[in-house]
Amino acid sequence: MAVNVVAWTDPVRRSEPARLRSWYLACPSEALRPGQVRGWSLGGRELVLFRGQSGRVQALSAHCAHMGAHLAHGTVIGEHLRCPLHHWRFDGSGICRAAPGHSNPTGRPGQRAFPVVERYGAILVFNGPVSLFPPPEVGEPGLLWRTGPPVTVRCSWLPLAANSFDIEHLRTVHHRELWDAPVVERPDPFTLRLRYTSRVIGTGASDRLMKALSGNRIGVTITLHGGTLLSVESDLGRTRSALLAGFRPAPDGVSVLMSFAARPGRVPGLERLRLAVSRWLFTSFLRRDLSVLEGMRFNPAAAAADPVLRHLLDFAAQLPEDSDAEHG
Repeated sequence: MAVNVVAWTDPVRRSEPARLRSWYLACPSEALRPGQVRGWSLGGRELVLFRGQSGRVQALSAHCAHMGAHLAHGTVIGEHLRCPLHHWRFDGSGICRAAPGHSNPTGRPGQRAFPVVERYGAILVFNGPVSLFPPPEVGEPGLLWRTGPPVTVRCSWLPLAANSFDIEHLRTVHHRELWDAPVVERPDPFTLRLRYTSRVIGTGASDRLMKALSGNRIGVTITLHGGTLLSVESDLGRTRSALLAGFRPAPDGVSVLMSFAARPGRVPGLERLRLAVSRWLFTSFLRRDLSVLEGMRFNPAAAAADPVLRHLLDFAAQLPEDSDAEHG
């Protein structure tokens, strides 16, 4: 396979922010109650998220098209967002529906609107007027999800993604070995998937628990969605768990927001315990990476020597980047 390594050795192409046309994990659903509005930034672009009284979440460009007031200071009126300065009201599609002193409000300038969905205990926003691909399907139906606090890592998003596809580092850092050869799949231009079955060779507390739960045979599916969302699904035999991590450009690196899943329990309160165990297993596994990735300067040329990482580099090079200079 021909790999476009040049695209990632070019310092202009490799520099941040690489604001991709993709879905982003914006915030936990519980962080935005009906009638609330909050600002959200994405590599220099500012948006506002607001939840109408019906419960539906919408996303608009942050600065009012009239005089530029920041709509995070606005007020939610029914299903509309009202500007704090002149009380223009915008619906979820960005159309001005009311403008005091104007008889034809829909003829006024409007806001840019962005696609929004809610799933996995979080709010997902697509960076663009129309989503280029559907939001990911992660885990089996009926899973319970909880979103943790964001963590900032001082590197770009590509090393974070490469870390999950790096089979050699799976052994050296995470104390896992494969039972058989890994499988890489490209079901569409926006999805890269890695499947493997591993066994535990570590002796830490989380290693011992994982070994006991799985019978030392762990089926893992890692999927990179659009370069900004990474899902990890683990089949431990008697139980399954899932994780969705979102990557977002931050001033000093990448902000990582993670949602954890577990099966609901028949015993009251058991789902909380399962979510806590799922979160602990995943965070114990991922915590080993954070100190290693801090300040990393990713070397695509060296990564291209690895057959699995070659797939990742080729996938990353063809992802659509948002070159729109309009920050709103």
